[in-house]
Amino acid sequence: MHLRIMLIATGMAILLIASMASAGPAGRLKRNPEMTKAFSEGNPPADLRYYATGRASVPDAVIGLDPQWQQAAKFWREIGPDPQEVRKLVSSLRLYYDNDPRASDIVTPDGEVIGVWWSAIYSTAVQMGEGNTVRVLKPRVSIRQ
Repeated sequence: MHLRIMLIATGMAILLIASMASAGPAGRLKRNPEMTKAFSEGNPPADLRYYATGRASVPDAVIGLDPQWQQAAKFWREIGPDPQEVRKLVSSLRLYYDNDPRASDIVTPDGEVIGVWWSAIYSTAVQMGEGNTVRVLKPRVSIRQ
C-alpha cells in the first residue's frame, strides 16, 4: 500500500515539474498604490487593452495589457475599447473577504511593466510565452480559516 502511494506521489511530482518547465519563465505582480488610487477613482489608464474574468457584469479581476502584449489564457474576455465599459467593470468588481480591490503591475522576469492587475484577490500566476504573449491566470480564492 505504501509503495503504491509513493509511486502515485512520484508520478504527480514529475507531472508538476514537467508542466512548470513547459510554462516558460514566470512574471509576477508588483503592488502599485498609485495605480490602485487611479482605478479606485474610476480612472484606469486609457492606453491598455483590457480583459475581464468571472461573471459578465461582476468580474473577479480586470487586467490591462500594453497593446504590444497578447493575453494567451483562454478564460479572459476582451473588453471593448469603450472607456465607459472599462470603468463600469472596474467599479463593479466582485469583492472577497472584505478585501478592498487593489492594483498591481504585471511585470516580466526582466522587470518590464507590461500591464496592470485589478482585483480584490491579490495574487495570481503570470507565465511568459513565446514572443510577446503572456498567460495571466485567473484569480483563485484561497480558503480562509
